Amino acid sequence: PDVAAFSAYYNYYRNGGASQVDGTSAAAPVWAGIIALINDQRLEAGKSTMGFLNPWLYSLDGTDAFTDITSGTNNDGGCLHTGYPAMEGWDAVTGLGTPMFPRGAP
Repeated sequence: PDVAAFSAYYNYYRNGGASQVDGTSAAAPVWAGIIALINDQRLEAGKSTMGFLNPWLYSLDGTDAFTDITSGTNNDGGCLHTGYPAMEGWDAVTGLGTPMFPRGAP
């Protein structure tokens, strides 16, 4: 992944009933919301929307725009593998880390 977000215990309502969601189904809307807010700010300032995000994301590597996740793994005991470890800098579990919005907003 390029980035991550906290992704556990998000409450939502569906068909009138309360429930919770975890994982990518929780983290992806967090990032979508952050990018929507950045795009709104840019449009208000007369700028274009962000477009392809990777150059901007990786330009922030090592800054305070992300919380670098440095411990844990993505091994939940399934798929008969050991998972990938979180470590300093980019890693295969959390990418660049979790957002510290609005830090790093262009």
